[in-house]
Amino acid sequence: MRDIIIGTAGHIDHGKTTLVEFLTGKNTDTLPEEKKRGLTIDIGFSYLQLGNNRVGIIDVPGHEKFIKNMAAGTSSIDYLILTIACDDGIMPQTIEHLNIASILGVKNGIVVLTKRDLIDQERLINLKREVVEFLKDSFLENSQIVEVSFKDPSSFENLKNILSQEIKNIKIDLDKNKKFRLDIDRVFSVKGFGTVVTGTSKNSAVTIGDRLMLYPQMKEIVVKGIENHNNKVSTLEAGNRCALNINGVDAKEIHRGNILAEKDSLFISDRIDCSFFLLPNSNPVKNNQRIHLNIGTTEVIGRIKIFGSDIAFPNETTFIQIELEKSLVCNKGDRGLIRNFSPVITIGGIEILNPLGKKVKRKDHSYLENLKNLNSNRKDKQIESIVKNSDDLFLTIEKISLLLGEKIISPLNIENIISIEEKYYIHIDNLTALRNKVLEDLKIYHEKNRLALGINTAEIKSRYFKEIPNNIYQSFIKLLIEENLIKTEKNFISLLEFQPKLNKEEKKLKDQIFSIYKSFGFKPQNINKVAENFNNLDNFKTIHQFMVDNNFIIYLGEETYILKGFFLEAKKILISYLQKNPKITLGDFSKLLNSNRKISLLLLEKFDEEKITKRIDNYRILLSKGDGFND
Repeated sequence: MRDIIIGTAGHIDHGKTTLVEFLTGKNTDTLPEEKKRGLTIDIGFSYLQLGNNRVGIIDVPGHEKFIKNMAAGTSSIDYLILTIACDDGIMPQTIEHLNIASILGVKNGIVVLTKRDLIDQERLINLKREVVEFLKDSFLENSQIVEVSFKDPSSFENLKNILSQEIKNIKIDLDKNKKFRLDIDRVFSVKGFGTVVTGTSKNSAVTIGDRLMLYPQMKEIVVKGIENHNNKVSTLEAGNRCALNINGVDAKEIHRGNILAEKDSLFISDRIDCSFFLLPNSNPVKNNQRIHLNIGTTEVIGRIKIFGSDIAFPNETTFIQIELEKSLVCNKGDRGLIRNFSPVITIGGIEILNPLGKKVKRKDHSYLENLKNLNSNRKDKQIESIVKNSDDLFLTIEKISLLLGEKIISPLNIENIISIEEKYYIHIDNLTALRNKVLEDLKIYHEKNRLALGINTAEIKSRYFKEIPNNIYQSFIKLLIEENLIKTEKNFISLLEFQPKLNKEEKKLKDQIFSIYKSFGFKPQNINKVAENFNNLDNFKTIHQFMVDNNFIIYLGEETYILKGFFLEAKKILISYLQKNPKITLGDFSKLLNSNRKISLLLLEKFDEEKITKRIDNYRILLSKGDGFND
């Protein structure tokens, strides 16, 4: 069952903690320092039953010095109780807390006027007018305003009844396409159990025995136990307050701001691209301005880089990049608070569009256009932008899901995104660019190596398809062949129209090499022996390789080559013999060719390789004519 999470907010000493105590019977100020100073420093937790709904309550600090703790608590609530003390009215933290709740996406709430007994009726009427005006254009604009007095317990029963009715109408939208996540807000060790962390579970259920990753430590842990409001459970649905008993890590290694999530579901980044909304009453923000960022239960310091401008203005949304002074664990869609560096006040909010920001010029038009697409309400535009702008040319569904921050069901059917073997996806612009790059590489290679057959297929794969399965690479090559752009021969790729051509001197050298091999007949010599006939070894090697590539001479192994004509003749002799005889030995074949045993053996091994013959003990039998070289 999904609990409703209620959070309190309001200025210091406006009765938040006392209100929670009246509602639940529990004082959420548990730290000695809190007791001593009479104010809430850290987040407090409690729960109560409202009708058929179990409700968790988060009491957050009101003092401006503890705003970061308030932000940590507010990041996971469904419903806000904004407290305003009747004797003080609307105060600075009242305004800031409402802004924080708005920025973090809270959509439901109520206003509670505390300390009603301290003012008369006329002041109450005026205060309500002020509150109504204050709430205009906020998510609390049409919310109820309820009065309570700590001297009148019945006023809290009235508040409970109202809350019971209110939470019935709360729609909980859990995105089941997102993976489990717990932003840790407390950690401690329990004797006999070990490490315990608390937070509000997000996105999906967690079950005893689940293996999760602790970020940013990147330590794998196992969930040993789960508690929800002091009740032990085996599985907990998303959206509930919980305490997880985990093993695999010591409590001393964990801090508020760390995150438990599934493996490979989050990024660790020091540069994030965001949409940024600057609050109406804030001062303009300048490029390179230093700020505090509160996101989840984490606080980091960074600098704002404003795209397309030098200034971000109040009540406007702009696109920014935040260069962080410390790495942040995050994902696309995470929301956070931007607070001024000094004085530390909330000035706006962000939503992460790209957790892996690149160092680019602020006026890079294409980069800005990408951020606009990532900020779109259309999922297909977001996915297209992710696929187009990823550092990886080919993306799996899993990688796209990670960059999008939610699970995607394959296959994708999005314009401009091409599927290769229903496994990898590439943007049509990237495919075109890759095609042109390969063709350009081939052109340059042919110009520099006009006698070579082309670029080795392994080199192309290593250059552009290093981490991509071979079948995807082969599909790409097949596509270029079908488009009549390239051809393949042996293990080489070349442009379709390319033909190696010898000049006059090269033809002369080729004829010389040909003549030497012809003189050897069925008794070819080692290439080093052939090379002794030539003064320019570089030229010899070039033309010799040309002759091999174009099947003028055939490589037998052990640096030994034979003229193609003799190779085919040897094959013909062998097949003719085995068509009349069931088998042939090495000695028999040597006699047929009038050659030595070494060369005959090399030839037979070549024919074995081509599946013309098969060796059995010390003889060969005929398989077929094979698929080797033809006359």
